[in-house]
Amino acid sequence: ANGCTTGSRSTVTATVNATPTISGTTDASRCDAGTVSLGAAASAGTINWYAASSGGSSLGTGTSYTTGSISSTTNYYVDATANGCTTGSRSTVTATVNTVTVSAGSDFTKTCSSNASGAAVGESAASGYTYAWDNSLGTSANPTANPSSTTTYTVTKTHTASGCTGTDA
Repeated sequence: ANGCTTGSRSTVTATVNATPTISGTTDASRCDAGTVSLGAAASAGTINWYAASSGGSSLGTGTSYTTGSISSTTNYYVDATANGCTTGSRSTVTATVNTVTVSAGSDFTKTCSSNASGAAVGESAASGYTYAWDNSLGTSANPTANPSSTTTYTVTKTHTASGCTGTDA
């Protein structure tokens, strides 16, 4: 207070533990039911995986998580913990299940008086899908089948974006 200083000074170190962030997530998809491998990255610390956007127990830790067998699209959630700090909110990671349903149509009987020229089989065309029929019926969603003897027709429907298929006879 009178302009005098002490002969020695003490050093004080302040350590700042930054709150980690989720820096990226990797959604994934599959055809039909099964497991899906998801990914996440964090600025620091341990990544925790959850089934809920808040609360609940951790399903596992690490940069990747493989779901149990799922049959529909399911959201999972991640946060990161480092030095006692946890991200403010959980990030969503989506496991998409692509299921392709297709109908070859109803059975029909061809006689001289009923369906003499055959009958339409299949379904209404769906956008984003391709169709392939056996027995030379081609690639229409609902071609006309005109067999000369009892015949089973099989169609395969492919989702063009995912490559997933469904088949019906």
